[in-house]
Amino acid sequence: MLKILKYQFFAIFLLLFVVSGVISTNEPIFSTKTLPDEQEKLELFQPLIKKSIEKGVDYEFLRQVILDSSTQFNEKYVQINVSLSKDTTEKTEPSPSSQIYDKLVTEEAVSKITDFIQNNLSVLTQAEQRFNVNKDVLASLLWVETRLGDYLGYHHILSVFASLSLVDQPEFIEYNLKRVRDKYHPSKKEYVQLKQLLVERSKAKAKWAANEFIALIKLKDKLPYKITEIYGSYAGAFGLSQFLPSSFSKWAIDADGDGKFNLFSVKDAIFSTANYLSQHGFNNNNIEFQRKAIFAYNHSTKYVNTILLLANKVLENSHLDSTNTGNTK
Repeated sequence: MLKILKYQFFAIFLLLFVVSGVISTNEPIFSTKTLPDEQEKLELFQPLIKKSIEKGVDYEFLRQVILDSSTQFNEKYVQINVSLSKDTTEKTEPSPSSQIYDKLVTEEAVSKITDFIQNNLSVLTQAEQRFNVNKDVLASLLWVETRLGDYLGYHHILSVFASLSLVDQPEFIEYNLKRVRDKYHPSKKEYVQLKQLLVERSKAKAKWAANEFIALIKLKDKLPYKITEIYGSYAGAFGLSQFLPSSFSKWAIDADGDGKFNLFSVKDAIFSTANYLSQHGFNNNNIEFQRKAIFAYNHSTKYVNTILLLANKVLENSHLDSTNTGNTK
């Protein structure tokens, strides 16, 4: 599988491959490269090391992070997909459910969000008063992002960015070109177009990943845990609020005043999320400003619709509970 396989243990890989009985030429094999030699690992990540040093990262700390056993290259993070544009005009009006993440808008979701608000009412009220972001929206956003902290992700964040930062290297360009050929079987003309798109996207992705890797490195003194211990989403976001490192460096808040910024802490996560939305124009009295701020958080209309719908349902549920409580007195 291209030049990247030179980083694997061929004998061990082949043995496991045969024993498992999953011989296939149609699907790529995802594998983590555990390099036995420190120099070999440093050479693999040399493009990232060079970019990091140019941005002022201390080499000795960088070397320590790269050589940490948890930091590994993984092929799945360098898979880039491109396609030629086609007419995607909808022939019929979309159904209302297609405009939200309907699996996230359930009675159970409303109940859990309501319980979360009740259990963290003081913190949410403080955030609402300080940032003018209502508590129902904050709790609903955290539900959509991580189910209020129940689903934080299992991807090693440094490995995500370190791996993706290499996607513009020749061997990975070839790797993804092969995937494109196998998927689309393009004509010569289409192949030239797809290759250009792939190269451009790979360069943009590699630059973005390197910048996020560097941003995370520079957070080392602000966090209550080692940066090599952070796990999160496939895209590299982490914490209850799922911030990328670059967002963390701009909008994270130490709400509990312990001297550290911890997005795995409910209070820090709530205040940081409120700060982000506030800085992007959220206003409790203007629905369009609310939509724009939430869209900035995640560029998806479905995402925006889902959060605002959940927030409205939670608010209605709280009003109903208040009415029922009043009637029983």
